[in-house]
Amino acid sequence: MCVSLVPRGAQARAEATGARCCAAGYWLSPVFQRWPAIVSGLALQADRYRLDSRGRGGDPRPPRPRARNRTRRKERTPSHVSSRHGTRQPLHRRRHGTMTDTITGNPTTEAYTGPIDLSRPHFVGVGGSAMSGLARLLAELGHQVSGSDLNDSTTLAALAVAGVRVHVGHDASHVQGASCVVYTTVAQDAPEIGAARVAGIPVVHRAQVLDALSANRRFVAVSGSHGKSTTTGILAHILRTLGEDPTYLIGADLTGPGSGARLGGSGLLVAEADESDRSFHFLTPSIAIITNVTDDHPENFVNHAAVMRAYVEFGSRIAPRGFLVANADCVGANVAAEVIADERPDLTVLRYGRSRTADICLLDVHAEGWSVSATVRMPNGTTVRLTLPTPAAHHLENAVAAVACAVALGLDPADVAGAACTFTGVRRRFEHIDTRAGVTVIDSYADHPKEIAADLEAARTLARGRVLVVFQPSGHARVLAFGRRIGQLLADKADYVLLLDVHGTVPQGRPAADATVIVTHLRDGKYCLPLGPDHVARIVGRMAGRGDVVLTMGTGDVTDYGAAILDALSQRSEVALSA
Repeated sequence: MCVSLVPRGAQARAEATGARCCAAGYWLSPVFQRWPAIVSGLALQADRYRLDSRGRGGDPRPPRPRARNRTRRKERTPSHVSSRHGTRQPLHRRRHGTMTDTITGNPTTEAYTGPIDLSRPHFVGVGGSAMSGLARLLAELGHQVSGSDLNDSTTLAALAVAGVRVHVGHDASHVQGASCVVYTTVAQDAPEIGAARVAGIPVVHRAQVLDALSANRRFVAVSGSHGKSTTTGILAHILRTLGEDPTYLIGADLTGPGSGARLGGSGLLVAEADESDRSFHFLTPSIAIITNVTDDHPENFVNHAAVMRAYVEFGSRIAPRGFLVANADCVGANVAAEVIADERPDLTVLRYGRSRTADICLLDVHAEGWSVSATVRMPNGTTVRLTLPTPAAHHLENAVAAVACAVALGLDPADVAGAACTFTGVRRRFEHIDTRAGVTVIDSYADHPKEIAADLEAARTLARGRVLVVFQPSGHARVLAFGRRIGQLLADKADYVLLLDVHGTVPQGRPAADATVIVTHLRDGKYCLPLGPDHVARIVGRMAGRGDVVLTMGTGDVTDYGAAILDALSQRSEVALSA
């Protein structure tokens, strides 16, 4: 079946975006939470087009005629594409101006720009999901890979089985003989980094390695504030099911440790693009997905407009005549897509979502038990049915993003939808751990207010009783920025909260956060402050009843609490049976 990718009409597009990037169509919306995204979009436009009367946009140069710029963009090869497609300006000299960093830094500002020798790479922080996946892929390609991480884990054990030489703990001696040292921003102060620089060994960010891996491949980069791992996992599953044999790198496991990365035999590469430290600016994808753009990563971005500018920069790096797939239901993604499309008229833009103006439209969403389904209307008007084995309706949006990308790759929509329906999920993304004594235990990676709200709503549709949440706040900067909103959400959407300490180290020179800002919004008798997994298990084992849903929620070790909770529920069942 041949599917046209041409949008259905200028009138529909105009209705979707209002007066282009200013998002004027949203001014009268009763959904006032859109206001920050609209204001950020306007700020982004002032920066992009230098509309300030005193020339104080994102660039101190005086404004130039817009028509002239647009003509020049059409006539030349974009200057921001990868060197393998043409020349590229240094990242710190882009027209969007110098980026303002707050805590963890911007790895693109003083990046290594020479050739990258991946014959003997050493990974610092190799236990992370993305780092471990890259290390595994390079090992499968035949490179001599080593890596170090602060703590031992099942991930390190899996890497050792895959042929990676792993070290527990950081030490400068680990980089001896390395052809390059690969780091992630959170591990940039490890002793291996300093030792490598002293020894003249190239130090490269993991995103630079991913970009090198994408050479001579058709690269699909999945970005977004939320939903990256699920979207990437569904797309990889679709392509593999339909015989496309992709290489993929997911920021989470699909099943066991190491299952989030696989070396395929085709020229397709599917990977997540990390916006948290702006390292996705190293990438040059053929197809880019933007699932959504929200006010995230307060440790790195001073405001929402800074986040928007980062996504525009990412989209501007798509390879010539590539595709941009964007969420039509997200104001931030829509504004970013409009600016990118204006900057890059050579790109094909596909929008997906529930909006009636989306090119690939999600209709008739229905959730019941462990199933959520919808009708998906394709650009040519044909429809397919999409069903996922989860009560999380927001996962359907991720699935439609993956479907849109697969269609852009030329696959048949009916086959794509059929393959998507067999996807079983990603670890820790509203993952059903088990049900004991009539109590369902679910593991959730949510740590941002929007993610927390979405997973709590999904739990509510599933529960026949109460929703109990074991919540571990993640990141001190995040808690300081979002703690009030998180507390209100937990108070409104959960029946009982077991609140743990804040997970993560305190950045040097920055204030520490505690759970107080969250506690102040919780109602008396509806929360407690447990002392550890055993204490949590005793409380849940005593109070949870049939039909209740228990969520272990957060990005830290709260995921390990599920086993203790299930043991407590099993012991309660055994006592009941013996009685």
